[in-house]
Amino acid sequence: MKKVTALFLILVILLFAGGCWDWRIIDDLAIIFGMGIDPVENEPEMLQITFVNPVFNPKAQEKSITRTLRGRSLQQTLFNLQHQKGEQPVLGTVAVIIFSEDAARGNGMQRTLMQFDQIRDNSPLAWLCIVREAAAQKVLNLNLPDEPRPAIFLADLLKQNYAEGRIPQITASTYWIKTYTPGITPVIPVIALAGPEGEEPNGILLAGLAVIDEAGRMRGSLSDTETLIYMMLAGDMLRGRFYTQIDFPDQTNLVITAFIEKSSSSVKTKIVDGNAVIEIKADLVLNGMNADLAQENILREDVFRELEESLARDIEGNMRRVIKKTQEWESDIFGFGQLVRAQNPQWFKEISWAREYSESDIRVEAAVKIKRLGTLANPTR
Repeated sequence: MKKVTALFLILVILLFAGGCWDWRIIDDLAIIFGMGIDPVENEPEMLQITFVNPVFNPKAQEKSITRTLRGRSLQQTLFNLQHQKGEQPVLGTVAVIIFSEDAARGNGMQRTLMQFDQIRDNSPLAWLCIVREAAAQKVLNLNLPDEPRPAIFLADLLKQNYAEGRIPQITASTYWIKTYTPGITPVIPVIALAGPEGEEPNGILLAGLAVIDEAGRMRGSLSDTETLIYMMLAGDMLRGRFYTQIDFPDQTNLVITAFIEKSSSSVKTKIVDGNAVIEIKADLVLNGMNADLAQENILREDVFRELEESLARDIEGNMRRVIKKTQEWESDIFGFGQLVRAQNPQWFKEISWAREYSESDIRVEAAVKIKRLGTLANPTR
């Protein structure tokens, strides 16, 4: 009986002690909220990485501390950070990773994300973004009036715009899902620094979406309006407000705004003479539409039908224009290639989709339904 009891106690001790080797005391860790990646001029193998660490001392004047270091890899830079701070860096709390446009157009972004993905304590939910015409380091050193921690402010800004239907959700996890899925390439939100003219920037604005190619490099960017078109075609539209100007009988540049209640599309593909033909049918339901109509037109049923047809033609034209841009960049951000691969698997195996996408015959047909009307007349007209 004593032997059985002793064996039981040994097993209990081993059970509860087995994971202790990996415990780390929080006071010995450097918690990282944000990272900014910039290239080093004339040294293509080097990266300049800015880290943001929160300050836990309630008596400290600053809420966070930024440190900028250089290294040939993310791991080497983290090693340098550990030696400087005397604490082990932890990436599991990273809220946002910012890349300068130079890093995104070169190989710095893809290289850093691959190294980030290989680190055990990474954060797959970290938001990604690219800052236009500025260094990522500058973003993380901003003096913001409302939120003293730029990394947290930026992560909240991206989350808010996602919730309001202005951008898709682009985290480290979703980036890799699209990167490794044949027939689609990722997009990444673009931000810009803002502030009073002639003064130092003290704010951050959303400035569209960066288009990424199969090599993981930024090829171009979409404006806010083009981002909305992208989300319609890619099936990422949760909600959003539609804005455009159309020519209407006896009225030019008629301003139209509406909430997009529903957006769906069907895609059919076929191979003709060795080239992909992609046929897209997009259906939109608009709610609460506002239009600056002439007074005599606001109650006529035929006017509403003409509005739907005019909006459909306008959306078709915008869709073709955005698709053409991405074809020039050889970046299928919509995922049409996934459907080509599913519907024509043997043909897809033998081609390079980036090149074939740029030469594909893509046809678009849109239909618009106005469900509920808002303000239809300008009282000053």
